[in-house]
Amino acid sequence: MLNTLESLIEAAENPLDVVKRNEQRHAFSLEVHRVRINIEHLLERYRADVDRVLRSGGEVEGPIVVPDALEADAIRSAIDIYLHVRSFQRGERRQSLPGH
Repeated sequence: MLNTLESLIEAAENPLDVVKRNEQRHAFSLEVHRVRINIEHLLERYRADVDRVLRSGGEVEGPIVVPDALEADAIRSAIDIYLHVRSFQRGERRQSLPGH
C-alpha cells in the first residue's frame, strides 16, 4: 500500500493531490505501526503458552487469548487494513482506509 501511495504521489500533477496522498501515507504508516506494537504486545503476553503449544506439536490445547482493549482494536484494524488493501489491489475501492 505504501508503494502504491508513493506511485500516486509521484504521478500527481495537482498539488492538492500530493498533499492528500502524503497525508494518507503518513496516516497509514502510523496505523501500521500502532497495530504492530499492540500485536507484538499480545504475542509477548502469551509467548510461554504459544511456545508450549508449538513444542507439543499441537497436542496441547492453546491458551484462551483475551486481548486487552488496545490489542483487540489492533486486531480489528489489522483485519480492516488487510481487507482494504485487498479491495484496492482488485480495483474494487478507491477511498482511504476506514476511519481515515
